[in-house]
Formats: sequence, C-alpha cells, structure tokens
Amino acid sequence: MTKSAVEIVEEYLSDDQKRWAKLASEVNWRRLELLLLREILLELKKLNQNKLVSSP
Repeated sequence: MTKSAVEIVEEYLSDDQKRWAKLASEVNWRRLELLLLREILLELKKLNQNKLVSSP
C-alpha cells in the first residue's frame, strides 16, 4: 500500500536541527520535495479542471 504525501512528510517532521541538516544533503529529501511538488501540482490541476467544468 502506498503512503499519502501527508504520511511521508510526517516521517521527516522534527525540531532537531541536526536531523534537518542531514536531510538537506540526502537524496531522499530531494525526492520528498519532488513528490510534494508533484502532489501540489496535481491538486492545482484538479482544482483548475473543476473550475473550468463548473464555469458558465
């Protein structure tokens, strides 16, 4: 089963500055950023399509 974007992000949430410094240099962090950007773009696309369909 795949995880939602929210579940993936929650794994990285931390107030620990050392952890953030380590994550900033990891490939997984860059991948996470791309996944989140993709999710945002998909949501925007869906909202835009709904707006176009419902407009007179």
